Amino acid sequence: MTTAPVSATPPAAVKQRLTGLDAFRGFDILTMVFVNSIAGMRAIPFFLRHAAADQDVFTLTDVVFPGFLFIMGVSIPLALARRRAAGAGTPALLGHIAVRTLALLFLGVILVNEDRFSAAATGLGKDLWYFLATLAVFVLWAAFPKAAAPSKKRLRLGLKAAAAVLLVVLAAVFRGQGPGGQVTWLQTSWWGILGMIGWCYLAGSLLFLAGRGDRTVLAGAIGLAAALYVGGRHGALDFLGPVNGFLNVASLFGSHTAIVAAGMLAGTLFLPGSGLASPRARARFLAVLGAALLAAGFVLRPLHGFSKIHGTESYCLATAGISALVLLLFYLGLDVLGGGRAAAFLLPAGRNPLLAYLLPGFIMNASALLGGLAGVDLHRFLWPFAAAGGLAGMLNAAVMTGVVLLLTALLTRAGLVLRL
Repeated sequence: MTTAPVSATPPAAVKQRLTGLDAFRGFDILTMVFVNSIAGMRAIPFFLRHAAADQDVFTLTDVVFPGFLFIMGVSIPLALARRRAAGAGTPALLGHIAVRTLALLFLGVILVNEDRFSAAATGLGKDLWYFLATLAVFVLWAAFPKAAAPSKKRLRLGLKAAAAVLLVVLAAVFRGQGPGGQVTWLQTSWWGILGMIGWCYLAGSLLFLAGRGDRTVLAGAIGLAAALYVGGRHGALDFLGPVNGFLNVASLFGSHTAIVAAGMLAGTLFLPGSGLASPRARARFLAVLGAALLAAGFVLRPLHGFSKIHGTESYCLATAGISALVLLLFYLGLDVLGGGRAAAFLLPAGRNPLLAYLLPGFIMNASALLGGLAGVDLHRFLWPFAAAGGLAGMLNAAVMTGVVLLLTALLTRAGLVLRL
């Protein structure tokens, strides 16, 4: 079964948002904020920690990142359809994909270098550097209404230009310290979460455009991507040489892209002309897709086991299946049964995910700078139970996650929405 090509999607039919998808995204982002906050604490239950690389298991925390990749996959057909319906041709779509990919890679590299930052070599304190960098990101990628007055547009464009210059300067002066004590510049390392999202977004978007949203193509791509990982583990990609070390092709374009392809397959259900317009048909499709992916993950488990760290094919397929089933629950509960009010608190983070993701680090950098000026340890005030861990530490993390949610809602209402 095929879907209508993206180019054929009429404008009026792609403007309505899926409340369930936004709520699922918000839930996933806030869960990510929470589990990142308790990482490293003592006495945390196993199911809330990442499983070790050699453990043949995945935890609740290990499902968060593939959940976001799946959600991104669902969003790709909808986003490209909206742009196509607004008059964007293929060159414009490719340009948008390239810019968004580069932005995600840039942000990913910045964040992944935080642990190796050298204040002495850079000439700036780490908290000040990352505070300024995040502030510049907020300004540079803040969306503003197209109908704004010309004077406001000029002011905002000027601020964006200044933010871009600041980011370039900060990147130029950045210096880190390597494992041997050597001074280094920004390193790609493993690209970070945002960088991995960037590469998978690039692969998924190009795949969707090349296949014109055909479900058969997307289903085949899931299998091919999983096979690419398996082949990579057994030497089939060795001919790529140093490219593997730079990109980890088997993981980024193999198993993790399989999650995005599964999400795109689910996303085609909500395109006009999909042939599955009724809630019952969509629910049946998502249920079968989720069960099939979950079963495939368990069937392939003997090959390389479940491992988030290695991004094994069985782990990625199984977590993609879980994500499809969770999307089904959100869709039925919010879009079909109309329970949107119950999940309204999740929507700001779901519709402004980059802001919610960056806010925890920004809060910590800002509190460290303010505490330094006032001679007060604000970190201890914000995180009184971080060292204790356990239930107290988890409650502390839950409160801080609530703070992030509240700030995201307030800033979103004030008009600060980040769009790459």
